[in-house]
Amino acid sequence: MAENVQINWPKVKNIFEKAAARMQEHPDQPAVGAPKAIVRVVKERLFEATAEGHSFQIDEPVARGGEGLAPSPMAYFAAGAAACLTSHITQSAAFLEIHFTDLEVEAIVLWDNRRKFNIADLDQAALGMIFNIEIKSDEPRDKLVELLKHAEDGCYASDVVRNKTPLRAHLIVNGKEAYIHKNGAEIPDLPAGPAFGDNPTGMSKDEIETRKQHD
Repeated sequence: MAENVQINWPKVKNIFEKAAARMQEHPDQPAVGAPKAIVRVVKERLFEATAEGHSFQIDEPVARGGEGLAPSPMAYFAAGAAACLTSHITQSAAFLEIHFTDLEVEAIVLWDNRRKFNIADLDQAALGMIFNIEIKSDEPRDKLVELLKHAEDGCYASDVVRNKTPLRAHLIVNGKEAYIHKNGAEIPDLPAGPAFGDNPTGMSKDEIETRKQHD
């Protein structure tokens, strides 16, 4: 692990508290987050993804029919889950004032391939997700346990995995919607305008640009 991460704790705490205060203004109004990624096929198992203005490749190892040019979809899934928990631990550490000097989170996703290939009659393929959190801190053990519980309870990736999350898949054929596949409870449509989670603190465009230049 790298030594002494660079974290401006007051800045992280301020962002957390501003987002909470903005939601408290309308506590009965959903504060929806809606991150989005678009993935297109390049060839066989090689894909190109775009998300939040960034582009990156996704591939499978040679043994799974790819060329090993980039991490696999489930490797990105694991990385996303680990990054989400890392982000929430950092936010919780700032909010609770339980600080650390170094943090590394490993995520492992387990599943049984027999379900996909109809080898065994299983209710689901997923067996679970394991996080290994390595942290360096002078805080007492009970405080660090409190930190982990607070962060994991609020982690969006953990929430998706540990709960039965509804799914809706829209099949669009030659530009026209042909079918909607639903699994689980009804998913509400996104409210008009930007999702709350895109800008939870309500920063202006000028403030965002200023912070990009100085942070």
